[in-house]
Amino acid sequence: MKIIIVLLCLALVGCTTVARKSKSPCPAARKDIVTVDQKELDHMISVFSEEIKKNSRYAGAYYNRAVAYYYKKDYDKSWQDVHKVQKLNTGLDPSLANLIGRLQKASGRDK
Repeated sequence: MKIIIVLLCLALVGCTTVARKSKSPCPAARKDIVTVDQKELDHMISVFSEEIKKNSRYAGAYYNRAVAYYYKKDYDKSWQDVHKVQKLNTGLDPSLANLIGRLQKASGRDK
């Protein structure tokens, strides 16, 4: 099953480098332009999980993994990563606010 997602699958790996340096998600993570199947989402989650293991304070990886979980409809895990990004208090506010709004609507909860 294909779904429209915010992440460009090829740009995601590049996002880890961009987000690490700028502490904000890469521009590719802001556009709804790519279809990705569940297997690709699982791979993306794996890539960002590995980055988090290397640096547990890497907010960009938590944010991008939260987006991937959102599109897998695993809202609890997405919320967990959103909360981690909020605790790290990074400059992801506009993108994070957008994700939180969509997550609230989809999950039916505020936090």
